[in-house]
Amino acid sequence: MILIYDGSCPFCQDLATAIEKRTTEPIKIISYHSLAEDELKKIHPELTIERCQGEVQIIQKGKRYPGFFGIRVLLWKVKFYKYFVWFLYLPLVPFLGMFVLSLLKRFRSKLT
Repeated sequence: MILIYDGSCPFCQDLATAIEKRTTEPIKIISYHSLAEDELKKIHPELTIERCQGEVQIIQKGKRYPGFFGIRVLLWKVKFYKYFVWFLYLPLVPFLGMFVLSLLKRFRSKLT
């Protein structure tokens, strides 16, 4: 599993470090700032700098999961949270999740 995130955001860096410590399986965490467009394409053909700027990207078994859907896939591999992640699959929860992530993206500089 690969997590591609905004490595220049202190809030995002702290969150990525916490996730890395708590995962039950190895995860490769990469800042999209450290990769060129062609390197992103080697990881997954649909990845672009623009997509990575917009939201976190999870690559698992050749599939790309952006934003909320990536977080939902990732949480199955995080200690403790894996017992409650089923909640994120209930009807209408994805809409709430996408809304919360958009708020986090907007206010992440104020969270650090």
